[in-house]
Amino acid sequence: MVLYRDPETSDEALARAAQQGDARALDVLLDRHQSKVLRVLGFLGVPAQDREDVAQEVFVRVFRHLKGFRARQSFGAWIYRVTVNAAHDYRTRCGRRAAGETSWQDGLDDSAPDERPGPAESARERELREALARALETLTERERSVFVLRELEGLETAQVARSLRISAITVRRHLFLARRRLRRALGALEEKNSPPIERIVPDGSSHG
Repeated sequence: MVLYRDPETSDEALARAAQQGDARALDVLLDRHQSKVLRVLGFLGVPAQDREDVAQEVFVRVFRHLKGFRARQSFGAWIYRVTVNAAHDYRTRCGRRAAGETSWQDGLDDSAPDERPGPAESARERELREALARALETLTERERSVFVLRELEGLETAQVARSLRISAITVRRHLFLARRRLRRALGALEEKNSPPIERIVPDGSSHG
């Protein structure tokens, strides 16, 4: 018996139940991941006005391909992959510039902490987020996906590799390139802003 609302019930257990036709298990599973899907779509440049529609596209894809999900996989890694692919397809349909800086900023604002900083700190934080939003647009699709999952979502390298179906070495290479591009793009802000740039684009020396 599946304990639907028990946080101890794994995603994989819910996925197995959903594969057997348990609609409630599927609802619970998608509800668990809805905020994550919306957040990642924002990070990947899907504008706020289209994000719910693209999220629904993600969930439709999950439903359609659920039979092919293998229980030994991580459901979380799988839905990240579906989300990244849906964001890529959206940007392809609409054109790379259709998302634009405002969309990146939406995603970064959605992920900002709830604390209320002072006016000066708030202005600096916003300037950094706006600069990061512009800088993200300079990355390749792969670099951006790796950076978003590793640095903004906090996944381990192995989890990113599973989510994107690439090797850990490839993850590290794209992460290195993304960090280098972003630090160059944001470097002009480093001297006049506090906290330092390292806060939003780690140099990779402490983790990888």
